[in-house]
Order: sequence, then structure tokens, then C-alpha cells
Amino acid sequence: KPGPSNHTVTNANASRTARLPLVGVVRACRVAWVVFALALAAPPAAAQHPLVSIPLDDPVYPVFAALDAAGCRHARVSAYRPWLVRDVRKAADAALRDSACAKPAMSAALREVHGRFTRDTFDLFSSGGDVRVGGSVVLRATGLSGGEFGLPWRGIRPTSEGDLPFAAVARGRIAWTGERVAAVTEAVGYTSRRNDPSVRQRALRNTSGAVDFGESYVNFAIADALVFSLGRSDEAWLGTGRESIVLSAHGPSLDRILLTGRWRRIEGRALLATLSQVELTPLLDTLPGTEARRFFRYLVGHALTIRPSRTVELTIGETAVLARGTRTIELAYANPLMPFVITQNDTSRFGGDANDNLQIFGGAILRSGGSRLDIEALVDDIQIDAKDRKTVQDQLAWRVKGTQALPWLALGSAAAEYRHVNSFTYLRAPYATAFQNYDQPLGSELGPDADMIRGSIEAWPRTSVRGALSAGLWRQGAQRLDARPGATVNGTGSLPYPSVSLLRPFVQRALVGGLEVGYYTTALQIASQIEVANVRHPANRPEPTASYVRTQVTGRYAFRIP
Repeated sequence: KPGPSNHTVTNANASRTARLPLVGVVRACRVAWVVFALALAAPPAAAQHPLVSIPLDDPVYPVFAALDAAGCRHARVSAYRPWLVRDVRKAADAALRDSACAKPAMSAALREVHGRFTRDTFDLFSSGGDVRVGGSVVLRATGLSGGEFGLPWRGIRPTSEGDLPFAAVARGRIAWTGERVAAVTEAVGYTSRRNDPSVRQRALRNTSGAVDFGESYVNFAIADALVFSLGRSDEAWLGTGRESIVLSAHGPSLDRILLTGRWRRIEGRALLATLSQVELTPLLDTLPGTEARRFFRYLVGHALTIRPSRTVELTIGETAVLARGTRTIELAYANPLMPFVITQNDTSRFGGDANDNLQIFGGAILRSGGSRLDIEALVDDIQIDAKDRKTVQDQLAWRVKGTQALPWLALGSAAAEYRHVNSFTYLRAPYATAFQNYDQPLGSELGPDADMIRGSIEAWPRTSVRGALSAGLWRQGAQRLDARPGATVNGTGSLPYPSVSLLRPFVQRALVGGLEVGYYTTALQIASQIEVANVRHPANRPEPTASYVRTQVTGRYAFRIP
């Protein structure tokens, strides 16, 4: 970066990186142990309300992903995350009745999930209410050798900029559920803000930690198929886990209004969210004059998924980042039934199109027995005329993944995946409309100007034990998502891919691999992983080839979450 970020609140503008004193770490460990002991002594939790959202770090996501990859199609709960409790219940019910999900390992995993989400089940339309208190503690230890490469969109960085050797996150939440409503609020404490993309708060007093609110929302059932949500939550569309080329959940949770509709073969989602404010300055953003300009930013999106048969799933949608000089919300963009591409060209709007970053996307899933093909594409900008293409690059991203169930494993699969992001995808010359939030990607974790091909194999010898092995090639060019001033695509038609620049004159090429072993239960999850990278031209500089090793052990204990 040429200078500090000018967000009102940002992860990158801290002037110091004071570390939590050792006594603070000891106290945090003691508190975590007390919470753990009390949770073990507590009575079994009742089942969750049907309208409660399941956090993205819940073990149900990797378990259902493994079931889906192994050929159990009902484990494909939705194209959008987070899931609702009621949708997981329906998926588990359907899978238990499907012969394709009848392998002993599959059945055991499904019965476990089914029991968790149906024990003492609430009736969605019953009278009365219920209060539920829960919490979780996450402890994470990290070891780095050579440097940090854990956040791919930032590239290779020195060890001093990497994850701390120890970090902890504690969450406490309370939920109230009624006849058609579920309300959840969650307080979060971090021992360190450094390198945690989910943190948006300033440092707490003289420590390196922070206190914030996490998932805090109200979900209301308008009808059996329609749910309205208001509040703070993660959002990830298409892709897997937190990762997606379309809309990912790598940064802070979104403050949003969300409308979802779900029927037997059709699913839709409409989103209106606020993003971090951005102040463009003459120094950082080469603005004319001497005055800075503040922009209020919004994210809008809507998508439609259709499942015409048991073997096909199709998705199409739009997202847009809007930047305005005032706190203006344009209701035309909030309309879930009107295409953004039409709204953007409405002549009644006063030059607003110059501050709109519109993307359209589509996805398809094709199945045949234990084989599955995922195809996803994002169009940030595309040149229709050949003459324009000579001077302006297309801004595209796509993902192709093939998965094959392995019949000789109790529950396992092999996969090959290719992800590609063009050099200027997600970027805009005015940084206010770049596809980011608090300098973290709203799109792929690779960031712009990068691609990766990767093969992997995954096995679950038991329903609570997972092992995974992967290897691949990673390339990264000169462009970065948080570059100031924002990158312009004009005059770049002849640039190679990945691109180079005066600041980063070489393409970074790396051979990467990883091994992960995890233990997943409702309350306790432990994951250990080792990642290695052999990198040519680290950080796109004329440096000799170097090797990097990253090891991490994460433990999470959760009580009555979700």
C-alpha cells in the first residue's frame, strides 16, 4: 500500500501493534477453562429454533460437504450460506430416506445431525417463547517458517506481518425465539486484531485486542417459504465454506436486510447491506484539488436458483457495490425483481452509474452417480466489441471443480479444482467502488490477478474424524485488492496475465500443499493443519526461490450454538 487506509474504521490503519501482556494470555486461558468446565456440567441443550441461522464455523458444514461429495445429493442444503436450522432438518430427513445415502458411514453422520437438530423440536407456529444462552471459545496457535501466506489476496509477507503465535476469540450469545421469530445477539472478544479479517473495531484501550458484536439478527417467517432477516450476519453465495468468487465471507459480518424464499425446486435471495465508508484523498487517490471526499457504500444483490431435476442445479444473479456522497439508499436497487443492469442505465439517475460496480454471475451443478461437476462464472466487466478488447481487458472470474466419490472409503472423495480471477476483476479506479469491505475481499480469497489449480483427497474414517491432503499450483500477479489509488483497466488490453508492474516486476509462482486432520463434534472441534509453499519470486520481487511452512492448531468449544 502507498499509505494508510482512510476508512473510518479499518483493520489496516493501526499505528501500533501492542501485544497482549503475558498475564492477559494466562487469564484468558483460565477463563476459557472455566467456561469449558461449566459447559460440560450443564444439562443437554434443547434443539435449536427452526429460524436460527447456523454460523459458518459450525461442524455441520464440513460434514454435509463430505456427504454431498460422496454422492448424497440431499446434503446440498442450499447454494447460499448460512443455512437455517429448519433447512438442515429437512435435508437430513430426506437423506435418511434416500438409498444413495445409505452407506453405514453416511447414515451414522446423518443420524447424528438429525438427532442434534430435532431433539425437543420447537413448533414454528406454536405459542410462547424461549430464551437460550450459549457461548464459545476458540484458541489458535500458529507457527510460521520463512514468512506468511495464510491470506492469499495479500500475497507473501514477512513473518512479522503474519499471525501471532497465540490468539483467542470468545463469544457469548443470547437467543429469544417465539412463534414465527428468532432473535439472536452475540458479543465477541478478541485477544488480537492482527490478521483477523473479521475484526472491524479499534483496539481496546492499550491492548491489541478488541470487543465487538458478532452475529446479531432477527429472523421472521413471513410465510412457510419466505423469511425476512434484519441484522448482522455472514453471507456466502455459491462456492464452498467462506470462499466464493461471487460473494464470500472472508471479512467482517455484513449489516444487512435479507429476504429469502425457498420452495421445492426454486430458491431465491435478495440482499441490501452497508459496507465500510471510504475517504478518497488527493494524496492517496490522485483526486483533483485539495479536498478529500467521503463515500457511503452499499452492497446489493439478488439471486435465483432452480433445480429442474435431481441431477441439475442452475443459479443466476447480480451483485453491485454502490458509492454515494450522501447516505442515500436507492430503492430501485433494493427491488429484488428488477435487474440491476436496467437500474444502472436509468436516465432519471444523476450520474450515479459512475459510482456503481455491477457484477453478474451464474453457476451450474451437474451430477451423475458419485460424480459431480461445479461451474461458476462472474462477469465484473466484459468487452463486446473486438476493438474495445484491444485496449480494455475483460474483468472475469470463474471456478471449475470436479468431484468423484471414492467407493473404497467409508466416506471420502477426490477433487480437482481450478480458480481464475482476471487481473482487474473486483477493482475500480475510484477505490470507493472496489469489491471489498474493510479492505477484505467480498469475492475470492485469491484476490485479483491470480489463479490456482489444486487437487485434493478427503476421507472421514469416523463421523467425527476428517483427514484431507491437497497439492496445487498458485500464481499471483502485480494487482492487489487494497491498492491505492485504485487500479484502472483502461489501456491494459496488451498486458499479459498475470500482470507485472514497476513495483512488482515478476509473476509469483508457487507449488503449494497441505495436510489437515480434524475432530468435529457438536460441542468440540479440533483442527490441525500444515501448509507448505515453494515460491519463485516471492511477493513478485526479484528474490530467490524460497520455501515457507505454516502450521496451525485450532480448538473450538461451543455450548448451545447456534
